[in-house]
Amino acid sequence: MAADKSELRQLAPTHLLQALDAIAMAKGMERHAYIEAVLTAEAKKVAHEAMVLSRCLHGNPLLSESSGVPQ
Repeated sequence: MAADKSELRQLAPTHLLQALDAIAMAKGMERHAYIEAVLTAEAKKVAHEAMVLSRCLHGNPLLSESSGVPQ
């Protein structure tokens, strides 16, 4: 599954891409590898937060899935 990849494209401000290039170079990485590492870390962080909330709020009415719309 590690070979399963899809393309991610997005326009971004030039100054942001310049900063990302500089950070990646400072870390000895290419921009795409650095961005993938950052996005992976963020996805893992958010997934962990969701897991903790789900476990801690199990049975709590604030975690209701009734409408799916935040109150």
